[in-house]
Formats: sequence, structure tokens, C-alpha cells
Amino acid sequence: MTLRSSSRTHLLLVNPAQAQWLDAQGQALPEPPSAAVGVRVVADLVEETHVRIEVPGLLGGDRQSFIQVQYQTLLPDVPLHASWEPASAQPLLPKPFGLHAVGVSSPMLMGQLDALVQARHPIEGVWTLSYLMAHWAALQAHLPRQGWLLLCLCLPYGMRMVLLQDRVPVFSRLLLETEPDLQAREVALTLKYLADNRIIERDTRPQVLSMDPAPDLRASLQNQGLPLLPAVAPRKAASMLAEVLALAGQRAPGQLAAADLRRHHLAQRARQGLRVATVVVLLTGLAALALQGQALLGGAEQSRARVQQATNMEAQAQAIREDLARRQINVPLLRLALEVQRQELDQGLDPAQPLWMLGQMLQAHPQAQLVRTEQALRAQACPGAQPAGAEATPVAQANAALQAEWQFEIRPDAGLLPRQRQALLEALGQSVGAWPQWQVKIDPVRLESATALAGGQNNTADVAANTWRWCLGLRTADAAAVGEPS
Repeated sequence: MTLRSSSRTHLLLVNPAQAQWLDAQGQALPEPPSAAVGVRVVADLVEETHVRIEVPGLLGGDRQSFIQVQYQTLLPDVPLHASWEPASAQPLLPKPFGLHAVGVSSPMLMGQLDALVQARHPIEGVWTLSYLMAHWAALQAHLPRQGWLLLCLCLPYGMRMVLLQDRVPVFSRLLLETEPDLQAREVALTLKYLADNRIIERDTRPQVLSMDPAPDLRASLQNQGLPLLPAVAPRKAASMLAEVLALAGQRAPGQLAAADLRRHHLAQRARQGLRVATVVVLLTGLAALALQGQALLGGAEQSRARVQQATNMEAQAQAIREDLARRQINVPLLRLALEVQRQELDQGLDPAQPLWMLGQMLQAHPQAQLVRTEQALRAQACPGAQPAGAEATPVAQANAALQAEWQFEIRPDAGLLPRQRQALLEALGQSVGAWPQWQVKIDPVRLESATALAGGQNNTADVAANTWRWCLGLRTADAAAVGEPS
């Protein structure tokens, strides 16, 4: 077994012969340690009683009060008592269960504890050697988990016997005898006593484990006809007693000492916890300060980068101003041109789509020739235009948005007859009127609709020389609503 206790803790083995100081490894000490060293007390006394407490289906404070009353009833005037089962093993639901408890009432043990308190030794806890032996057996994988088992541990002043039922201690006895033959005979008498008092059934023969590899004791036990298990040698300690004593600690069951008896040890642990918490808080604060400092450094670096960027931009602007002055460029006029480009030229239309539609229309009518096309932004598109059935267009204000205007002129072939010329004009007018994004402002079809068709050779040349001019504006939402048939 590995020792989990601190190297600054010491053991005090209280027995009927003489209380013995031991170090953390279970080795005997020539003199008691200093007062600042913690002490783990192990009691191996005759005044040890094992009882079973039957707890009914209670919960909370009622359950704990019933258990305390049973302690006073079954272990009267016993100042030190504890149960094998911890509080975490008790059922959560209100159902009956049993507790196996041990009590020690020894003036010698209480005197040793009073002496430790007066010497200001931090008492880590008090355990019985029988519970430590049962705890050791529970950690052994090769031992049976069910049934009866009798542990026998040889001591310098005698032998401690502990009876386990399903690895739970239910009986113990301290034998103050060192002779192997007498020890084996007392083991047999103890088993007979257990059977006579109905602690075990008469036909039950518990297995016996000798925790001492001495051949003399094993031979004496075999002579008594007892069922023996193979002897177990210590693994991590010099002796089996030292290995069992090393189990005394926080994980060992059966803590007998109350909180007031361990107040110095608990206060010391609280101080250690506060120190650890202080160190953790300090480290956390330092880490937060480091992160904050890193963030501040990052912000300063970004500020320096922005200042450097502004300096570079100012240098570039100064270089541009010097270049403009060297080239004798009128800066106010350049600004005016840029403002015109921003306000007017950027609002213009891409001529690709209108020219594509115009080309498609002319391709379908080869008798028509394009004379001129023009796009412009004006305060009012196609001024002077008055479509039929429309109200008068109001005069555009000076600060109104500019309107896109598209004008184009088409000339028919000179050899067309008047009826062919009229049919071509109507076909072109239908194509132009079908364009969805444009609204016809000036329509030559409407202008020539009232003119009578005239033939003859005298006016043929004059008619052929005429051109048809369309003027279109972008179709707005209001214009689209007006143009839709009701």
C-alpha cells in the first residue's frame, strides 16, 4: 500500500501496553515530535464494542436524531464512536437500512488525546486498528467479498482479531498473548464463542487470514483445524502493521474524533485553503493585468498606426498639391469638374442597351437609316413635347433632379411610295412604343397622322428628304401608371 499522508504527520498507536510514536512510514520514533506536527491516532484497546443500528424509514433531521439516540442507547457513556458506512452510503429514500458502528471508551485513550490538545498538536483524526484492518481487506482484490472472514494481525504486544461479514467488521478482539500456540488456541476459542453467542451459525466456519507470514503461527493454526487462506506479505512497508497503519487518513472509514477535537487541524487546513485561494486570486489578477496591459499596448500600437497612416496621407496630399502647382492646373476648376461628374455624369445611362434596341429595330426595317442619336441630362426631357391626352408638363425647378433624354432621327429610303413610307413609319412607332423603360415624348407618327397622303412626282424628293425624329424620356412610376389602360 502506498502512503498518502504528509511526511510531516506522525502516528500515535495507543495500546494497553504502551503508547508508541511512529513516523509516517510506521517506524518507531525514539521521542515525541514537535508540537507543530500533525498526529493521526490509532486506538488498539480492549475497550472496543461493535454494534448494529437498525434505522427505520426516516429522512433528514429525524434520521440523524434517531441515529444519535441509538448511539446513546447501544453505546452508553462512550465518547468516541463512528459507523463503518459513511453518510453518503445512506439511502436517499425513506427506507430502512442498517449501520455497523464501533465505540471506544478508554480512559487511557482520552488521557492521550487531552495531552495532545494541551501540547497543541493538530489531531488529524482517531481510528481503530480493527477498522483499518477491515479497510485493508476491502482493498485486496484476491480476498472473497461475500461470506465470513477472520483477520489475524500479530502485534508486538499480542494479536488483533477482526471478524468480517461481507467485508464489514462486526466483531473484534485484542489478545495480549505473544506465543504462537496460545494465539492459535485463542483463535479457535474465539470462533467457538462466536458460534455459542449466535453471532455466526454453528455450521458456519469462517476462513482465517493470518496477516503475518510467520510459519510458526500458521502451523499452530493448522493444528487447530482452522480453514486458512494463503498468508499475505507486506508490499510497500517494512511490516504488515506499518502497512495497515499507513491507511489512517481522510479516506479511511470510522473517524472517531469530533470536530472540536480536530479544531487545530481543521483550522490549519482552512488556512492552507485560504493561502491556495489567495495565490489563485493573485495569479488571476496578475493574468488579468497582463491581458489588460497587452490590450493597452495593442490600442497604443493601433493609435500609432493610425497616426502614421494620417501622416502618410498628408504627405501624399502635399505631393499632389505640389504636382498640381507644378503643372499649373486650376484646382477650383478641377473640383468643379469632379462635382459635375458626381452630380450629373454619374446619373447618366449606359448607352449600350438603348443602342442595342435601336439596332434591333433598324435590322428589322432595312428601308430606314439612322441619321443621328443623342443622350443627354436636362432639367426637362424633350421640352415642348405635348403627348396627346396628357396634361401640360410643369416647368422644372432649378434644384430639381436632372432627367435623361434620348433623341434619334431616322430617314426612310427615297424610293418608297407614300403608302410604303406611312407603313414603315407606323411599324417604327410601334417598335419604339413597346420599349418598357422609355416613354415617347415626341412621336413623328402622331405628327404626320393628320397629313393626307399625297402622290406625284413634284413632291417626292421633298418627302424623301424629311427625317423622323423621336424624343424619349425615362419612364417613371407615375408615367407608367398613367400609360396603363383603365
